[in-house]
Amino acid sequence: MTISKGRKHTESPEPHWVEWLTGAICTLLVAAMLGWIGYDIYRYRPEDARFEIAVTGVEAQAGQYRVRFDIRNLSMTTAAQVQVRGDLQQNGATLESADVTFDYVASESRDTGTLFFRNDPRTATLTINVAGYTEP
Repeated sequence: MTISKGRKHTESPEPHWVEWLTGAICTLLVAAMLGWIGYDIYRYRPEDARFEIAVTGVEAQAGQYRVRFDIRNLSMTTAAQVQVRGDLQQNGATLESADVTFDYVASESRDTGTLFFRNDPRTATLTINVAGYTEP
């Protein structure tokens, strides 16, 4: 630490307590980050991506219906180009289909998407599932 007296500047032989505190906090942060990374490496299991999809809302717009949904990747494996397909069925016949592709769904994460239909999904059977994905 620099001590100023008049126009002279001299270095103190002992560091200030703030320097010790800053060094201790930084050391703890680095140790915590290394521990977290080590724990993540330890618990990793290679497995196929597993998805869970839940519809969060349906709303009417001009001439179409917007279906919002959440997609969760339950596994520790990241998936790319995740294609989600929604089928609208009535009396066993498919009225229409819609799909959306997510560029990336990270491991143990959640993302949201929207599908558009011309027919009202509330009056028919709506099925949403993952059609496919690639491994990045």
